[in-house]
Amino acid sequence: MATAYYTLIGSLPHLPRLEKAQRLPISRLKLEQRLRMLEPEDADQLARAEVLASWQMSLAKPKTDADVVARYQEAVSSMQPVLRDFLEFRFGLQTLVAALRRRQAGLPVPARGESWGMGSWLPTIERHWNQPDFGLAHVHRWLPAARELLERRDALALERQLMGVVWDWLSRTAEAEPFGFEAVVAYVFRWDILRAWLARDPSAAKIRFQALIKEVTDVC
Repeated sequence: MATAYYTLIGSLPHLPRLEKAQRLPISRLKLEQRLRMLEPEDADQLARAEVLASWQMSLAKPKTDADVVARYQEAVSSMQPVLRDFLEFRFGLQTLVAALRRRQAGLPVPARGESWGMGSWLPTIERHWNQPDFGLAHVHRWLPAARELLERRDALALERQLMGVVWDWLSRTAEAEPFGFEAVVAYVFRWDILRAWLARDPSAAKIRFQALIKEVTDVC
């Protein structure tokens, strides 16, 4: 039976959506203190998933596409359903954006057997390489807008859109199991997205700097 984390979930402050956020409502230090309530196996799997799928990625991330694919395949074969589903969604999105970038650069469809992406959409992408949205706009409704932003070279707007797509997926996951491990996973990765967004938003720079100083000096 899955563990219910009523106390842990109840201790976590609300995360505002990106457009409403000025600062992180909880520091990483305090978040990690709350996560000590996780069962050891849940904590271990969540930590492994963070290394793979945090927005900014780990400094120790693999250096080649083949390494990333290998680590992704190993992870999804051994993780709990919520983490496996999230990794599949997250890397599927990343693969679609990578395909758009490759095609915009004038590159041909990837060669058979080439390690360039991950997820169940790979065959569809390769088969419909010359279609504007790889024939997947009906499934991924965000894809046409992402293509247009990429064509305009609006990197910040594209990242904001992709963050919103992942945020919404995580929110639906949390709503399905509001006091389960699923809600904890959703919170941690939404917190990670919010941290990455605030680091990029110039209007939040001063507030974020003050929050970082407080995090370092606050021993409570």
